[in-house]
Parts: sequence; C-alpha cells; structure tokens
Amino acid sequence: MSTQQFTSMFSSRLSSAYNQLRGDLGAPQTATETIDKLVERINTSAAVEDRRTAVLGLKGLSRDWKEDVGIRAMTPLIAVLEHDAPFDVEIAKAALETLMQLCETAEKPAKDDLGLKFTDAFLEQPKPLHSLLSLLSNSPSFYPRFYSLQFLSQLLTSRPAVAQSYIMSAPPPGVDGILSVLDPAPPPGSQPQAAQLGGGASEMLRNEALLLLPAMLAGNADLQKIVAFSGAFERLFQIIDSEGGVEGGIVVQDALTVIGGLLRFNVSNQNYFRELSLIPTIPRIIGFPSPLPADVPTPDEFALQYWPEQKIYNTGLVLGLIRMLVGGPGGGNQTAMVTGGVTRCLVELSLASNAPNGIKSQALNTLTPILLSSPANQDLLSSLLISPLVAVHADDEHPNGGFVRIPNKPTAVALVTAVIEGDPSAGGRGLRGRAAGVNMFEAYVSGNDDARIGILSSMVAPPSDNPNANFPDQPQSAGSLILSGLLDLPQSSTEQFDPYRPLFSCLLLAHLIRNSEHAKKLARDIAIPSGDSGDSAIADDEDKVSLVQLVVGNLMMASREQTECVNRAAKEGLTTGLPEEEDWTRVMVGYLVLLCTWLWDSPKTVKEFLSESANLQVLIQPITQATGIDPLVQGLSAFLLGVCYEFNREPGEITRATLHPILHSRIGPDQFVSRMARLREDPRFRAVQPDAFDTEGSDATAAATAEGEADEVDEGLELWFDWAFVDFWKNHYYTIQRSIAIDPDAVRGSGPVDDGETAAIIMSLRQKLKTQTDEVVQLQSKLEALTKESKQEKDTLVHEVDSLSSQIATLSTQLQETTNARSTLEEEISILKNEYESLKDIASSAESTKSELEKVSAELATLKDTHEKASSELSLAKASSKSRETKLKDLEAKVKDLEEKAKSAPPPSTTDNASSEGDKKALEVKSKELDELKKSLEESKLALENAQKALKEKQELEERLKSSEEKVSSGETRSKELEEKTSTLEKKIEELESKLKTAESAAPAQGGGGGGESGKAAKKRAAELDNKVKELEKSLEEEKTKREEESKEHEDLLVLLDELTAKRNADKKKLKENGIEVSDDEDEEEE
Repeated sequence: MSTQQFTSMFSSRLSSAYNQLRGDLGAPQTATETIDKLVERINTSAAVEDRRTAVLGLKGLSRDWKEDVGIRAMTPLIAVLEHDAPFDVEIAKAALETLMQLCETAEKPAKDDLGLKFTDAFLEQPKPLHSLLSLLSNSPSFYPRFYSLQFLSQLLTSRPAVAQSYIMSAPPPGVDGILSVLDPAPPPGSQPQAAQLGGGASEMLRNEALLLLPAMLAGNADLQKIVAFSGAFERLFQIIDSEGGVEGGIVVQDALTVIGGLLRFNVSNQNYFRELSLIPTIPRIIGFPSPLPADVPTPDEFALQYWPEQKIYNTGLVLGLIRMLVGGPGGGNQTAMVTGGVTRCLVELSLASNAPNGIKSQALNTLTPILLSSPANQDLLSSLLISPLVAVHADDEHPNGGFVRIPNKPTAVALVTAVIEGDPSAGGRGLRGRAAGVNMFEAYVSGNDDARIGILSSMVAPPSDNPNANFPDQPQSAGSLILSGLLDLPQSSTEQFDPYRPLFSCLLLAHLIRNSEHAKKLARDIAIPSGDSGDSAIADDEDKVSLVQLVVGNLMMASREQTECVNRAAKEGLTTGLPEEEDWTRVMVGYLVLLCTWLWDSPKTVKEFLSESANLQVLIQPITQATGIDPLVQGLSAFLLGVCYEFNREPGEITRATLHPILHSRIGPDQFVSRMARLREDPRFRAVQPDAFDTEGSDATAAATAEGEADEVDEGLELWFDWAFVDFWKNHYYTIQRSIAIDPDAVRGSGPVDDGETAAIIMSLRQKLKTQTDEVVQLQSKLEALTKESKQEKDTLVHEVDSLSSQIATLSTQLQETTNARSTLEEEISILKNEYESLKDIASSAESTKSELEKVSAELATLKDTHEKASSELSLAKASSKSRETKLKDLEAKVKDLEEKAKSAPPPSTTDNASSEGDKKALEVKSKELDELKKSLEESKLALENAQKALKEKQELEERLKSSEEKVSSGETRSKELEEKTSTLEKKIEELESKLKTAESAAPAQGGGGGGESGKAAKKRAAELDNKVKELEKSLEEEKTKREEESKEHEDLLVLLDELTAKRNADKKKLKENGIEVSDDEDEEEE
C-alpha cells in the first residue's frame, strides 16, 4: 500500500467519524453528547480502529470534562484495558493515559476529590489492576509498560492499602512481573522490540520501577517479604554495582531507597539479607576494598576521594541501611559486621579519610550500635591501627595544600583526639562529629572493662623530659589526651580557647567511670604533682594533688572567670552579655556533669570531695546566687550537693549532720527543689534526645554544601549535655529530691525509728563501724608507710590490695557456702553413725553365726570319727566278703564235681536196688544241702552288692564332709576379715569426727577458703566410708546365706549317716543268718 492510499483511507475514516460525531445537518453537540457517542462507539464498534479513535477522543475530552468522562466512560475504558490493550499498542497507550488523567489527584486531595472517586471506581474490583499487571509483564512494547508503571504508582499513592492487597492476590507473574523490569535483559518474547528500543528504553523502565517500589512496599510487611524472597535484593545490588556504587547518580539513590524500604522494621528481611551474604558487599559499594587484612593499610584511593553532592547523599543512605541491619545490641548482624569488613570500613571512613563532616558523624553514629555490647567489634577497635589525615594549607612544601597522613596510631587514640581536638582533616571543626564520637566512645567502653582500665591507667601527665615533645605529632595515649583536655585551661579570660575541649574531656571521663566503682577508684588514685614541687622528676606523695581536687580547682577558676565576664558586661552596659560568659558556663557544666557521675554511689569519692571545706562553697554559692548565673549551673550544683548528702557514709570532718542545716537553713528545701526543677524544664536540657546527632542523608548533604562556609554546619548548633547524662539525671532526680528530707542519722532506706532499743542498737553498730573504719585507716597508713620503703614493694602491695578488694565481694558468699557445707557434713556424719550402729548389730549377729559355725564344726568332727570307724568296718567287711567268695567258689566246684559224678555213674541194676536206695537218700540229702548253699550264695551276693552300695555312699559322704569342712574354714576366715573391717571402720569414723572438729574450729578463723577445703575432704572421706560400709553389709549378707546353706547340708549329711548305719545293721543280721562270720569289733559296735 502506497503512502497516498494510506492517507486517503485515513482521511476518509476520519471524515466519517467526524460526520458521525457532528450529527445531522451539522447541528452543534454538547460535551456530554459527544462523550456518550464515543462510549457507544467503544461498546458497539467491531473495528479496533474505531475503538482506538473513540478512546483518543475521550482522552482529549478528559482534560476539560473530567467528571463527565469519568462517570460515563470508566467502565468502557476498563474493558478496553482488559480486552484490547494486550493486542494493540496505541489503544493501550491511549487508555492508560486517559485513566491516569481521570485518577490524578491534587497534592493534598480533599475528601470529594474527583481523582480519588475515580480511583475507587477503578479499584472496586481486583481484575482491572490484575489486567494492568498482566500488561506490564506481557506487553512487548515500551509505552504500555511505561504507562502501566506510572499508573500503578498513581494508584498506590492514592489508595495504598487496596492496591497492595490486589497486588498480593494477583495471579502469576504478579510481583515477579514488576521485578522483571529491574533485570538488565529484556523479558521473554521481546527481543525484536527491545532491539528497536535500545538500551535506553529498558533503563527508563527500570528507573520507573525503582520509583514505584517504595510506594508499593510502604507499611506492608507481608508484601515486603514477598518482594524480598522474589530476588529483589540481588537485582538491586546488581543495579548498584553496574552504576558504580555510591559514585552512581540518582539511580543508585533510588535503588538504596528501595532496599531501605525492604529492611526498615522488617526483622525477617534483615535476617534474610544476612543469610544471602550481602553484608560483605556493603564496603565495596562505598569503595572500600573488602576483605582487607588488619595489618594491611587502607589504600589512598579510599582515604582521599572527591565528594560531590549526589555521592554524599548515596553514602548517607548506605550508612542508614547499616543502622537498620544492626538494630539493637546482641543481634547476629553485629558479628556479621566485623567479619564482613563493615566495621573497619566505617572506622577508616570516620577517622582516616577526607569525607565531609556530615558523613563522618553519620559513620560514627553507625558505629555506636555496632560496638555496643559486642566484644568482637570492641576487640577490633582496640587492636586496629589507623593513619588519620591532617589538612595542610598551601605553602612552599605543599604548593596546592591538601592532606598529609600522620603515622599509625591506635583507633582509640584517634577517636579521643577527634573528640577533644576536633577533626584534624577539617581543621578542628565539626561539633556534630565530635558529639557523635562521644556516643561511639560510650559504646566502645560499655561492658569493656579492659578498655576502661587501659585508658584510665594511661591517664598520667607526660614527663618534663618527654622524648616525643619535639615530634610534630607528639604521640600520646588516650588517657593523657583526656587528662590534658580536662585540666588545661587558659590563664586569663582574654585568651582564645575552645570551651568544648574541657566539656568533651569531662564527658569521656564520665563514660569511663560510670557504674564502675573500680574505675572510680582508679580515677581517684590519679595524682598530679603540684606546681611548687620544683623540677624534680620524682615528687613526694605530699606534693601531689588528686584528680578530684584538680577538677574542683578548675571548676572554681571557671566560676571566677564567669563572674568576671558578668561584671565586665555590667560595666560596659551590655544587656546580652559577653560571648566568653557562655564559654565559661559550658566549662562549668562539663565539670559538674563529671563530678555528679563520679560521686554518685561512691562514698569514698564523696569523702575525698568533702575533705576540703572550700569545695562546698563552690556548690552553695551558685545555688543561693540570684542573678548572674546560668540555671544549668544552679540545677547541677543543687543535684551535686544532694549527691554529697545522700552518699556521705564515710567518717570525716564534714558529715551528713554538717550538711543537713546547710540544705534546710542556708539554702532551703523549696529553693533546692526549684533549682533542679528549673534545670529539668530548661530547653537546652530537654532538647537532648538519644538520636539528637543521628543525621540522615539530608543533613549530610547540608554539611557538604556548607563545607566552604566559615560557620559550616555548626551554625546554630550547641551542645551542653549528652544523652547518657540526661538519662542518668532523669532516673535519679527524684531520689536526690527526697533524700534531703531524711534525717542525717537515719539509716538509708529505712523509715523513722520509734523504738529506743532499736536506735541504741543502730548507734552501737555505727560505733563498731566507726572503729572498724578507723582500724582500716590505720592499716592504710601503715601500708602507705611500707610503700615508701621500696618502689618494688609498693607495686606488689598495690597489686595485692587490688586483688584483695576484688575478692572481698566473694568472701561472704564463700563463707556462706562453707557453713552450708559444714551443716551438710554434720548431717552426713550423723547418718554414718546410724549406719555404724546398724553395722555393729550386724557384726554381733555375725558373731552368733560364728558360734553356731563352731558347734557345726564340732558335730562335723564327731561325724568324722564315726566315718573313720565305718571305713574300718567296711574294710573288715570287704575281707570277710572275699573269704566268703572263696568258700562259695569251693562249694560251687564241689557241687559241679558231684553233678559230674552223678552223671558219669552207671544206672542202677535190679540186683542193687537195696543198696541204691540208700545212695538215693544220701544223694537227696546232698542235693538239699546244695540248694541251701545256692540260696546262701545268692543271699551273700545280695549282701555283697548292698555293702558295695554302702561303700559308694560312704565315699560320697566323705567328699561332702570335705567340702563342708572347706566351707567352714572359709567362713571362719571371712568372719575374721569382717572383724578386721569393722575395726578399721571404727578407726576411720573416729578420725573423721576428729577432723570435722578441727575443721569446725578452723572455719571461723580462716574465713571461707580453709573451710571449703576441709569440707570437701570430709565429704570425700565420708563418701569412701559409706562405700566401705555398703561393701561390708553385702559381704555379711553373703556370709549369712552361705552359713544357712552349710547348716542345711550338715543336716542332710546327718540324715544320710543315720540311714547308712541302719543299712549296715541290716546287712550284718543278714550275714549272720546266712552263716557268714562277723568280726568281734563289729559285734561290739553293733551292741
């Protein structure tokens, strides 16, 4: 088709559409009629071109007749979006533009806003928004996807809750379709179109999606989880890396904003972020080479960077993400920060780089929650060495100026230097960063006793011949820096000085000693040589002044200078006062804050403070002064005086009874309370909040833009307190207010005492306490005298005193444990005694069994004698049986001969009948005798068999007798062993009782240690004794059972012996009846 044909066809269709819209005879139409005809065209026309033309007409009319188009055309437009838009790019673009114009709202819409009305109509059902998401995911063209993203942003801004719920319930791809826009590769099926659009179109869609996601995620934790687990973190970090980290532009800012929306107040996403191992990638975004070993210095490319405005904003967003991930102390992300290199990156960024002050203060505030209660991060800070930068002005050596690295120093020293002296790379300016450094220092020493003791032990003034004095950087320790900032004040009011230097030094020292009596003691022991001690390198103890007195002396000097400034301003007629007056007031506030923290709950420090009577006047004068004094100084002085009254428990010149009339007469309770109440209501005091200096990206940008100005970002910013002291003061304000109403002689924490006897007891206890404290003072004086003898002895004694003071707290508990152990031992010994008595009963029963065993052994001896007689009889019976056997054999041989003769004899004849009858008779007689002999032979065989059986039974009886004799002998040996064991048991019980008595006598004399050891030994021996007793009981029971078995066997043997004797008698009778001879001994025994 040629161009002319296309233009002619388009003009004809346009003219026909115009004629239809114009009506008959060219009569003019109203807007509502035109809108109705366009809506009818959309609903009835079958051609896509006609519906597209109608939608374009509604788009043009929606600008001027928004309400009419929205009321009449909203439903047809939604139908076009659902059915025609996926297949026609132009109609999709026109429909989306029209819907956006209809749903557009004002910046602050009213309740009857048309945009909200049509937005509610569009979101009446979830299907239109689902169609919008489907168009975003599946359309191959740029404009439908682009306008879909813009329309979604518009809907989420107007009705976020409804739109978010529809997005969550959308069918696939749903949320994945929105996130797919963030991918650098085009979606499936759009390669040709993407090739036509180029890389710029996909970047525009990506940027629009980055603007959509914050509104989509706001306030919906469930949707945040869905988006996070759909791969949003990986896609966003890929975008940041492709854009060059914080060096990138607004795209990186949008991506970091989306990550912040996913992490803010969503613990599940924070944990998922850590599980994805994305924390180690954070330093790389800022430009820090991570991981970097601790002994490898940071490259100059990171320390020296160019910081444009957009980079500062992006870095501030990254620091905000780190704070979200850390959360509170004790979380798993704190350890991930140190292992992932984030902690070192922030330390180098805040203390050893040329970053703007706003970024440094944010980095210090970010390190605060990372270090709090985290030993791993605190140890890294203690061991890390950094090389800070110092700003250099243009000179001959450095024509262009710039920065110079100073030698490596510990991170704690660099932090204290930055707080007290100011940031060296910013020329000492940056109050916001110094305040953030105070918060970081508090987190570093919180729960870190090693760091506290290390810094306090280094709080000594450098010697006069300091070898580092000629070095340009003059390396010092963190403690000496705090000490110099605390004590160095100008000698006159005309000298220029930084009032924040002593203030920040006081705040740092207050954090070191807060809630630690050991740290307060170390601070009390710090003594500085006085000015009139000469130039001697070693000053006597009398020539040294304690740190408490030096602080009070500087407070007096600051008060005097402040009064002179007030008087000078009055002479000059100034109504506002001199600027130096506020500076000296700030110094006074710092010293008072330090003293309030130091004296709280430390009676020994209160005693040292009150050892000079002039120190009280420093507090009383501001309280009673009506004009010319700041209310902050008055309130802090009143609070400090109340602390002195509350914790004045050590005997001294100024007691509670001395302070009571001062509080009630000279000052008055009402004035005392009003001074503290005015401090509480002061706007400078109330303005202090936990995150007062926790700045976000906007503040960092402001700091960067004001970098070149004279007053920079500190203009209008002032600091008097930190949050730690404000929180401490608010917690103890009412305690001090009520304490002055308590009688000075009343026991702390008790009500009024009406009982005179109780009061007398209390007074006696106080006298004892006073005598004991006097003894302690005497011992301390002796100890000091001994320390003067030798320096070595002094060091060892100090070490011993420190160790003893740490053990005093545990001695009482050990003593209680010893008494408890002793009571338990007594109970165990009583139990053992009872068991011993029962064992004695068992031993007596064993003796009775022993006597029974002796009787049984006697019976066994008699049985043995009878057994010997029976064996001799048995041998005689054997001999007689042998003789009988020979006789029987002879008889049998005779019988055989007679039988053979009878057989061989010839038969008798008739003639010899008379003689044969006589022979027959003789033969019959002999045959009868033969039969009788056979019978007697059989009987003798039976008797012989019975005798052999009896012989076997006697042999078995002998074996049983031998075994019973062995058992009896073993029982006797066991009974002897039992007697020996019982005797040894009695000896051991007596030894245990004697040792217990010695332990009881030694326990009160030796304290907790010796009692605990003897108690343990007694327990061990009692356990051994108990085991031995149990073993003896078992052996006795076994012996009893064996004795019972042996007695039963003896009874059985006696029964067998009776049966055997009866059988022998029967056998003898049978032998006699059979004609067998029995010996005379056998007859006598039988008789």
